[in-house]
Amino acid sequence: MGLNNKCSAIDYMLGTIFIGYYLLFRYNYLLKIDASGGYNLLLNSENNNNTVSMNEVHCTNIQSAENCKEFSETIRQLSNKERENDSKFYNWFAGIIDGDGNFDIRKDSLNQPKLKSIRIKLHNRDVRILTRIQNYIHIGRIRADKNKPHSLYIVSTKKDMEFIINRLNGLIRLKIPGFKKACAYFNIDFKEPNYNIGPFDPYFSGLVDTDGSIVFNFSGNRIECNLEFQYNEYTRKLNFDNTIPNYIPCIITRKQKSMRTNNEYASIAFRYQTVKGMMPLYDYFMKNRLYCDFKFYRVTKIKEFILIRKYHKEPKGSIEFKIYSDFLLDWIQHENPLWMKVPFVEKISFPPLLRREGK
Repeated sequence: MGLNNKCSAIDYMLGTIFIGYYLLFRYNYLLKIDASGGYNLLLNSENNNNTVSMNEVHCTNIQSAENCKEFSETIRQLSNKERENDSKFYNWFAGIIDGDGNFDIRKDSLNQPKLKSIRIKLHNRDVRILTRIQNYIHIGRIRADKNKPHSLYIVSTKKDMEFIINRLNGLIRLKIPGFKKACAYFNIDFKEPNYNIGPFDPYFSGLVDTDGSIVFNFSGNRIECNLEFQYNEYTRKLNFDNTIPNYIPCIITRKQKSMRTNNEYASIAFRYQTVKGMMPLYDYFMKNRLYCDFKFYRVTKIKEFILIRKYHKEPKGSIEFKIYSDFLLDWIQHENPLWMKVPFVEKISFPPLLRREGK
């Protein structure tokens, strides 16, 4: 038909597109991964809803039985990996909710409790936490506060809220009163959580993302991680002894005054504050990264700091002390507009601050 080179190129392109769509259709609609890790061929029509197991079909004309088994094993491993990632996400998500989340319970027209929305409010600096949640579960919206530097993640449709409550059931540990009412609203049986947080559980990183702090103890010459909550019947049950292998936190309870109301209240703090514990702390957050970039940057510098921390005793004009001071100034300045108010900054700057401000 007189095809020229351009027609041939179009022909090849269309062929590639068609085979791509065929493979997508085959993967997404014909193969169904079952609970056992096998896969089923779905032959559904208007009058035939039977599922034919591929495990019962001879693969002789297509490929060897051994290759079928290898393919099944690959699918099983991918499925297991997806379930593992799913579990890690929702444990982390529960930590975010327990940190800065809220179950907005209101009264309906019959004076009965009703879940209006699920909300998480964070500083704009940490909006990446909210976008990660939204991008992973494809639910909710993010709204910026017009008057304050905060962003709000909101889920308000009944179907979406019910989905989240089901996925977080058994994982919420601190916002129990509101979560119980949310479960009752959807007629979901509330699952008691386990307060013994297991090794490398991402729940801890979710709490640190929202309520935790990564700080430098100048007198102790170490990087620390701290969590502090209002002391109550739920926070007192938290047990992080096994969460970071080989690193048990120091637990401190004390009385404090609220800056807003001036009322006195009791708090409980979990402090990771030893030199030997810095590497276990680093290892935990390399497995369960923080999505507050400000805190994660500080954690990633632990390994480098261990190599130079000995220089803090060197003479102030030496190259060793300059390496030490440059490291700390970079560490304290990262995404921290108030870094000049940190008390130890004047002690490590030479000449004081001029070198850094002129940079």
